[in-house]
Amino acid sequence: MLQTLDVALGLSFIFFLFSVLVSTTSEMILSWTNARGKMLWKALSHLLPQSGHGKGAQPLQDFVAHPLMAAMHRHTAADASVAKDFPSYLSNSQFSQVLMDLLETKGTAEKAETRWEIVQSGIKALPEAAKGPLMALSRDAERNLLPGQEPMSVFQFLAGQWFDSMMDRTTGWYKRLTQMWNFIVGLVLAVACNLNVMAITRALSTNDELRTAFVQKAEASVKAQSDLAARMGVEESKGARAVFDEAITELADAGFPVGWNKTTAAAWAKHPISTFFESLLGWLMAGAAAALGAQFWFDLMKKIINMRGTGSKPEAGQNVPLGEAGMTGPIPPAGYIVDGTESRQG
Repeated sequence: MLQTLDVALGLSFIFFLFSVLVSTTSEMILSWTNARGKMLWKALSHLLPQSGHGKGAQPLQDFVAHPLMAAMHRHTAADASVAKDFPSYLSNSQFSQVLMDLLETKGTAEKAETRWEIVQSGIKALPEAAKGPLMALSRDAERNLLPGQEPMSVFQFLAGQWFDSMMDRTTGWYKRLTQMWNFIVGLVLAVACNLNVMAITRALSTNDELRTAFVQKAEASVKAQSDLAARMGVEESKGARAVFDEAITELADAGFPVGWNKTTAAAWAKHPISTFFESLLGWLMAGAAAALGAQFWFDLMKKIINMRGTGSKPEAGQNVPLGEAGMTGPIPPAGYIVDGTESRQG
């Protein structure tokens, strides 16, 4: 049982280091392509479509061309080219502010006695694809009015909630995109480094000294770099790369076909077909491991370390509740009774 945990801990340590490298590389690619901005553009095309709801739907042009929005992307025309430079973040307050100003601008003052009526007329002036959800929000604003409230403020609040719910969905889209890029980048790096998970597992299972060394490295990493997966900075990535290269070198020096060297060349020359399929499976497993992210493997390392030992230690000064009375501190002597309000010696 302990050997199995040690092998799992060693694999988790390698996957953690590999995921840090992969995540840093894929985040650079996503940042360079402005993937976050394009996701926000896609979210707005769902909230305020100009026409239709298909893949090529664009956000409402008047909203994108609003002065408060145009100052963020600096495009004069609200076409598809804006997505390349679209901001990666938009707060719900700014969304509702731009939306309210747009509706008041589109609204007409004819037969409108209040600003709320102007906003309602502005909603009706929108294209069919965009005005449906806003009309529903306006009806909800009137239904949910409390004494002393104005429908304008309630509508603006509901519009902010509507935007936040779409941002939750957008976060899910971006996570799936990140996982896809992590898998692609992880697969490429696994082939480049010949990170064969099958060979690594066999090495950790059969070589006691190697397994012990990797267990010690994993424990030291958890102890000294508890926030590495969260920070993911350039310096942390360089440190992880150095440790990762050292780990691959240790596996190669132990005689296992990891990395591209004379040992791997001999293995490919002796058994080309079996080595290819085993390596392909190992590379795919490495890519799948990278898609899970560094934080996943770091948390798994901590859990395995706790399973190997006595569990995590309680924090200093932390007391554990005892009994139904919720008593804390040391266990009382026999005959000591707690009645909920005061204590007495029985």
